[in-house]
Amino acid sequence: MKDVVAVTGIPGLHKIIGQNKTGLVLESLADGKKFASTIRQRVSILADIAIYTEEGEAKLAQVFQNIEALEAEGKTAPDHKADNDAFRAYMALALPDYDRERVYPSDMKKLFVWYHLLKGKMDFAASSESAEGTEEDAASALAKKTKQNVVKKSNTAKKSSAKTSSKAAGKSQTNVPRKMS
Repeated sequence: MKDVVAVTGIPGLHKIIGQNKTGLVLESLADGKKFASTIRQRVSILADIAIYTEEGEAKLAQVFQNIEALEAEGKTAPDHKADNDAFRAYMALALPDYDRERVYPSDMKKLFVWYHLLKGKMDFAASSESAEGTEEDAASALAKKTKQNVVKKSNTAKKSSAKTSSKAAGKSQTNVPRKMS
């Protein structure tokens, strides 16, 4: 789950396949199309996402594992066309102590859509175990990359503003009207 991300403004889930100067190179899990993300797009790593509970938070991998166990018992997870009551009822089975005030039906819908997209492509039990050890590494690497890009942009902006201020200091402005013909 550390290589699977959700990008704001782009539906579905995507796998990280590389990096470039301005962001990440991603591949859509739905149709396999590859594209590059930009710095302005917010990228959320699935291993870092958690669901609010009454006592704290439950990692997404653990919730997916609970849903997989329920499906093994014959209780199918709702699809994206289900109503809000169906989402709430199934969520109460998958995560009985979820915070009913802070977890909205739209969040549940996204959770179940993601589950159906990842089902069969990922082992949720292995993801849950490996996410605990690697979530800090992935988050720190992404934060470091973002910080490097911000520093590069600020240095470029400083150089650019220094050039324009030196040009402006060298030229004297005159208020001569244009000739009309």
